[in-house]
Amino acid sequence: MDQMKMGKKAGTKDAMQKMTMKEILAEQKFLTRLCFNASPKGMILHIFESVKLQVSIFFEGVWIMNYVLGIAERGGEGAWSRVLWCMLLFMAILTVSTVTFAYYKHSMLPKLLPVLHREFRMYLYERTKDLDLACYDETDFYQKFILATEESDACIDRYLDTVELYCAYTTRFVLSIGFCIMVNPLILAVSVAALIVELWLADRENRLNVASRMERVPYEQKREYQNRVFYLSEYAKDLRLYPDMQEKCRQDFSGSQEKIRGIHCRYGKKLFFFAGIRDALVGSYLWQGISWSLLLYQLLVQHTLSYAGALSSLKAVDYVSLSVNSMIAGWKKVMENSAYMHHIRSLVQIQSTVVSRLNLPVDTEKPVEFDIRDVTFSYQSGRPVLKNISLKIHPKQKIALVGYNGSGKTTLVKLLLRLYDPDSGVICRNGTDIRDYEVTAYRHSIGSVFQDFKIYAASLKENVLMDIGKNTKKESYDVEQALYEAHFTLQDQRLVYQIETPLMTEFEKDGVSLSGGEMQKVAIARTLYRRQQLIIMDEPGSALDPLAEYQLNQEMNEIAKDKTVVFISHRLSTARDADCIYMMEQGRIIEAGTHEQLLAANGKYAQMWKVQAGLYLDQT
Repeated sequence: MDQMKMGKKAGTKDAMQKMTMKEILAEQKFLTRLCFNASPKGMILHIFESVKLQVSIFFEGVWIMNYVLGIAERGGEGAWSRVLWCMLLFMAILTVSTVTFAYYKHSMLPKLLPVLHREFRMYLYERTKDLDLACYDETDFYQKFILATEESDACIDRYLDTVELYCAYTTRFVLSIGFCIMVNPLILAVSVAALIVELWLADRENRLNVASRMERVPYEQKREYQNRVFYLSEYAKDLRLYPDMQEKCRQDFSGSQEKIRGIHCRYGKKLFFFAGIRDALVGSYLWQGISWSLLLYQLLVQHTLSYAGALSSLKAVDYVSLSVNSMIAGWKKVMENSAYMHHIRSLVQIQSTVVSRLNLPVDTEKPVEFDIRDVTFSYQSGRPVLKNISLKIHPKQKIALVGYNGSGKTTLVKLLLRLYDPDSGVICRNGTDIRDYEVTAYRHSIGSVFQDFKIYAASLKENVLMDIGKNTKKESYDVEQALYEAHFTLQDQRLVYQIETPLMTEFEKDGVSLSGGEMQKVAIARTLYRRQQLIIMDEPGSALDPLAEYQLNQEMNEIAKDKTVVFISHRLSTARDADCIYMMEQGRIIEAGTHEQLLAANGKYAQMWKVQAGLYLDQT
C-alpha cells in the first residue's frame, strides 16, 4: 500500500469528475435492468408504494386544505358537516396509506434487499472468476476489486433509496407545481430558477465528495489492514512475541488516519463553499422568502387570492421546496452511485488474455510430456523472472526444480498450469501448444499443490473435493483413500463427524483447527483424489517433519509411478530420487542432471547439497 502512486489516485478522481450525464444515466439504466430482472414484482411494488404515499400526503396537505378552508370562508348551512366528513375521509385514507407503506418498508423491503444483493454479487462473481491471475498483480485492479466487493450491496441500497425518493418527490413536485400554476405562474419560474442553481451547486459538491472518497481509499485500506492485524488470531502470537511490531502497526495506523484527516481538511473548504451557498442562500430561505412575498402581495395588495388559496399555495410552495431539495440530495446519491458503478463495471469489463485459441479437448488418459522452448516471462514490473528457459519433461518422468528463493521455480510451474502466458517462447503438451487447449479443462487435468495453499471454512470432505459433492459412497471412499495416501489420520478424536467434520472454528462450534502439517496433508489429498496424469507440487512437505516427509515421498513415488510429476523442493534430500533435477538461479537453468551427476559436477547444486545435507554426502 505504501507504494501506491498519487498519480493513480488522481486519475481515478479525474475519471469520476468527468462522468457525463449519458454515462451517469447508463449506470442507472444498468442497475434498473439488473433489479427488475432479479425481482420485477418487488420493484413494481417498491415504486407503487413510494408514489401512493406521496399522493395521499399531497391531497391531505394541499388540496384538502384548500377545499376545507374554502368551505369555511364561504360558510353557509351544513359547512361544518361537509368539512368534518371530508377531514375524516382523508384522514382514514392517509392512515391506511401510511400503515401499508410502513408494512412494506419494514416487512416486504427487507425480503427484497437480499434478493437484489445476491443478484449483483453473482453478477460480480460470474464476471471476475475467470480473470487472469496477472490482474491481481496490478494495484489499480486490486483497488477496484476491493471497492467493488465493499460497495456492491451499498450500490443496490443507494439505488433503491433513489428510486423511492425520485418516485415519491417527483410525484409530490408535479402535483405541487400543477397546483401552484393554477394560483400564480411566477411560482413556477422561481422554482425552475432555484432548481437550476441548486443542481449546479449540488453537482460541484458531489464531485468533490467522490474525489475525496476515492483519494481516501488506499489509506482506508491500509488503516483497515492494521486494524485487522490487532484482532485476527493468526497475528496474536507474533504481536506478543515482538512487541515492537505492535508499535510499528500503531504508528502505521496513526499515519493512515492522519492522511485521511489531511484529505478531509483539504476538501473541507471547497465543500463548505458550495454546500454553504446552496444550504444558506438557495436551499430554503431565499426561495421560500420570494415565494411567500409573491403570494402575500397577491393576497394583501392585488386581492387576487383568497385566504384558502394563499395558505394552500404556501403549503404547495413548501412541498415544491422540499421536493427540489430532496431530489437534489437524491441526485447527489445518483452521481455517487454512478461513480462507484463506473468503477465496478470497468472491473467486470476487463477481458481475460489467457484464452484458448482452438478450444481443443485434453486427453486426460494419455501420459503427459512437455516441451518447453526458449520461454521468457516477466510480471508487471517488467523485469524478466524467467530467461530463455528450455527443457523437456518425458512421460512418467519425475522432475525436481531446485534453487534458492526468487530463482523462478514457482513461476515456471505457474506457466505450466497456464495461470500466465509467457512473454515469448512456447510450451507444448504432448506436441500441442498449451494455448490451443480449452483453458478450464487444461487446468483441471493437472493436479497441483502450492506452498501458499488455502483451507476453506467447509467440511474436510469438501476441502478435498474442491467441488460440489455428489454424496455417493464411492465419492466418500475416494476422499478417505486420498487422505490415507496423504498420511492424514481420520482416527483423530477431534474429527467427530469424520470427513464431514467442519474445518475452522469461525462459523462452526464443532469445527476443527488443523495444524500446519495436517493442512498440508489435506492439500496433498486434493491432488491425489483426482488421479491426473500430471502432478505439480510446490514444496509438498515443507510443513511436515522429516519422517512424515520421507513417508510421503515414498508413498508419492508408488502412487505416481505411472504419472508425470514436477515438484519444487528446497530440501535436496527430497529431490535426490528424481529422474532429472534442474538447478535454477536468477530465472535461468544453470545445471541439469541426476543427483549423482550434479554432485559429480561439483557446481551450485553440489554446494547447496553440502550446506544442507553433508551427512548424505558422506553416505554416498
